Amino acid sequence: MTAISVIIPTYNRAELVSLAIDSVLAQTHPAAEIIVVDDGSVKDMREELSRYGSKIQVIRQANTGLSGARNTGIRAARHDWIAFLDDDDEHTPDRLARAVESIRRFPNAQVHATNTAIIPLSGPEIDLFQLRGMRATEWMEVARPLPWVLGGCFFSQSMVISRQALEQIGLFRKTFYEDMDLFVRLVPLQPWIIDNKPCLRLIRRDNTNAMSDDWRSKPQERCSALVRIHREALALPGLSANEIIMVKDGLASYLFELGMVFSQKQDSSTARKHFAEAVIYFQTAKSRAKARAALWGGRPIIRLLRWNASRRKGFVR
Repeated sequence: MTAISVIIPTYNRAELVSLAIDSVLAQTHPAAEIIVVDDGSVKDMREELSRYGSKIQVIRQANTGLSGARNTGIRAARHDWIAFLDDDDEHTPDRLARAVESIRRFPNAQVHATNTAIIPLSGPEIDLFQLRGMRATEWMEVARPLPWVLGGCFFSQSMVISRQALEQIGLFRKTFYEDMDLFVRLVPLQPWIIDNKPCLRLIRRDNTNAMSDDWRSKPQERCSALVRIHREALALPGLSANEIIMVKDGLASYLFELGMVFSQKQDSSTARKHFAEAVIYFQTAKSRAKARAALWGGRPIIRLLRWNASRRKGFVR
């Protein structure tokens, strides 16, 4: 029987983590172990977690952030396959059973991914693959997963990954977009198996995710992480011509955004450096013209671009 360790990092979420744990305990294929990493919670989580007794293993540590908590769980896991679940999300009851079937069908694959249902505060569920414009079938073998990764189709919670693969690439890094960062490093371990059934329920709640850095208030760090991730993707061996175009265009977009961030900070020298590099990587004449306008037009043009971006609710790419 395929044994899967499930890792649940938590931070100050006593009122929610039990829902995540309960969704794992309700699996039709039982988890071999459930490791809950209490990442330095200020609130006392002991009473909430103690009621599970030996059904879960609890590790308490000083706060290291989401990546550090996940890595602690990976190192403590005793089995060859690792699944993740955040403390404010849930898995459908057949999540692990479908992962086991995926592993049975494709025993040489090291990455098995599932679709995600985004549960908003109001309105119908959102199918993530449909939202991203990607099509999949049951347990589909994908030899080129990079477009899926950079297209934002996965979360760590939607993955079951071999322990060997995680150790080979060096586990999670402490960075913004730690999931995408990990996935880019997993891309060479092809093929990936992608299941179209939404077995992860990503629940939008009133409170923010306390496990993650507040990326909304740190645009420089956010864009810098995405630039670095795209540079690493561009350095991957064996990229196709279409993949190179896709990665370069994404890199240019985040370089341009980073230039806008530095422009707003009135660091014109650094802003122009990023605009100039965006000109090199943009793949369309229209996008290159926009970057050149920001590079040479100065503050009036940048204010106009920023106004246009806010009007369209995002940077023009």
